[in-house]
Amino acid sequence: MRLSKKAKKEIKKRKKWYEKSVVSRHIGRVGKDDYLYLLYYNLWGGDPKGALAIGVNGDLPNPADTKEAVFMVSTFNNVMEFAARDKLGMRDIVKRPIGLMNRLETKLIEYFGEVIPDSHELYEELSQLRELAMVMQENQPQFKDMFEKIWSLFKEQEQDHILTHDRFNKVYKIFLDWHVLIYKEQRMQLLMHEKFPVIMEYIKNDKEAAELSKILKSFYTEKRRKALENFLEGVINKEFGNIENLSYSPQDLQQFRTLKERETTEAFPVRIAPLIRN
Repeated sequence: MRLSKKAKKEIKKRKKWYEKSVVSRHIGRVGKDDYLYLLYYNLWGGDPKGALAIGVNGDLPNPADTKEAVFMVSTFNNVMEFAARDKLGMRDIVKRPIGLMNRLETKLIEYFGEVIPDSHELYEELSQLRELAMVMQENQPQFKDMFEKIWSLFKEQEQDHILTHDRFNKVYKIFLDWHVLIYKEQRMQLLMHEKFPVIMEYIKNDKEAAELSKILKSFYTEKRRKALENFLEGVINKEFGNIENLSYSPQDLQQFRTLKERETTEAFPVRIAPLIRN
């Protein structure tokens, strides 16, 4: 978008001599007004040192509209960066081979039967493993659907560049829904990790369980355990909420969602708002 002379003047007035300004191509719409969002960076790079919201005509919004516009556009940019990420992002999960979970469930049923009786000595471990396999298979099409929806919204955004509350809320809801599903999977996997040896010990001398044993061994690795712990350690900054004692019950999943949303809203006044130079 071509900046007005007034907008250029206001932007330059707030820029230090050793900085450059980068204008986001996404324009935040607050009420009936549209605001450009830009960041100031040191010429030699690094994290942003300042931010500005300014009307396309060069007028500066009031403090409340400033924060709203900056929050929407900065959050939208962060969400879309996460969606596009090939490692530990949405794209990464969509591409994962989920067929192994189907094989695992099939082999469990073949060896232990469709229904595991309460009296079975591994009832708890096997029930939990079956649940994990089913949940991950059920989640995968949901992940793909969310990914397609968020990129569809992004394509709409790229056409008009106007970020409305409606579009922002749709994108942000997908972001939260996604994190609830992936948190549930990761928590289930970590809780299951310590139970793999029990099942592996039970079937280790049975040739009929050779393939099942091989699958279980592929899950039971130190690298996998560490990756699960790292995810759960970092998915929500402890400054904004502690999920250490959360399980994957419906109540705890709702609590996780609340904390994830809180992280976004409470991080803004701490990390982004102080950069605003309006």
